[in-house]
Amino acid sequence: MTAENPRPAASHVVSEDELHLAVADVPLCLACGTPGLLLVRYPHSWKNRSGVDVAGIREVLLCPQCSVGKKGAAELIAFFAVEETTSFENVDVFGELVAAWVESLRREPLRGPEA
Repeated sequence: MTAENPRPAASHVVSEDELHLAVADVPLCLACGTPGLLLVRYPHSWKNRSGVDVAGIREVLLCPQCSVGKKGAAELIAFFAVEETTSFENVDVFGELVAAWVESLRREPLRGPEA
């Protein structure tokens, strides 16, 4: 949402994969109950126990409490602390920070319920 466009923001960024970003109506963090800053959904795949690729969608919430120590997230959390809204003046920085965060998420192994 910006001053120029008061509608809640949800965007699609297309590079190798398509990302869905939500910065409005972001849910609460399931771990701590803090309002989330950003929600991202992107295609993700993994190998099952048989070694077969399984395609799916990964959804990750950027929580200002729980995500702060994770690679790529601290800079993005700091951006939200400084900037009230995303605008034409800061959209490039925002995009770079989101890209770095998502890349760090792609490298992070998924943990199952037993972890």
